[in-house]
Amino acid sequence: MGEDKKVIRIPISYIQRMKNQKGIGYIPCEVSGRYLMFDNHVHDNGLIMMDVMTNNGEADKKLCEMVLNFDDLAKLVAEVSDSRKD
Repeated sequence: MGEDKKVIRIPISYIQRMKNQKGIGYIPCEVSGRYLMFDNHVHDNGLIMMDVMTNNGEADKKLCEMVLNFDDLAKLVAEVSDSRKD
C-alpha cells in the first residue's frame, strides 16, 4: 500500500461522535438510547423548547416536547452544581 493510501484514524468516542452529529442542544441519557434535544435559543418570553427523543437503532423518534422556563432550568443546574461541591 502506498503512502497516499494510508488512513490514519483519529480515536473518537461514540458519545462525542453523536454530539458532533446532533449539534448544540444534544444531551444523551447515560443508560439508554434516549436523549434531550434543546432549541439553540431562548424565546423572548423566557421559554426554551426541548424534545425528548429516542433512538431504537434504526431512526430517531420524538417521544414528546417540553416547554421549560429557561431561568428555572438555569437555577436548577446551578443548585445541582453547588451541591456537587459539598
